[in-house]
Amino acid sequence: MKISNYEIHPIETGRFGLDGGAMFGIVPKPLWSKTNPPDERNRIILAARALLVIGNNRTILIDNGNGSKFTPKLIDIYRLDTNQYDLHKSLKQYGLTVA
Repeated sequence: MKISNYEIHPIETGRFGLDGGAMFGIVPKPLWSKTNPPDERNRIILAARALLVIGNNRTILIDNGNGSKFTPKLIDIYRLDTNQYDLHKSLKQYGLTVA
């Protein structure tokens, strides 16, 4: 997407799981589970995304994802997964690295 002199790119920084019932509120489970099947703990998969803004000789990262300093217990609870997507891999697609 382009806004004025800036290009805006959503970049994936990982995946995580949260309770489907909490995410969809009053929508009945038989409806949301068709497109967002829950796991055995009723968690649905969500994508963590950041915004990369490039233009006017600037590169701006808005948010940086879930991070990587979680305990094994929290990784399990929130089903944190950076195997396919993480901040470093996503920035590399634009020729960028983290200093």
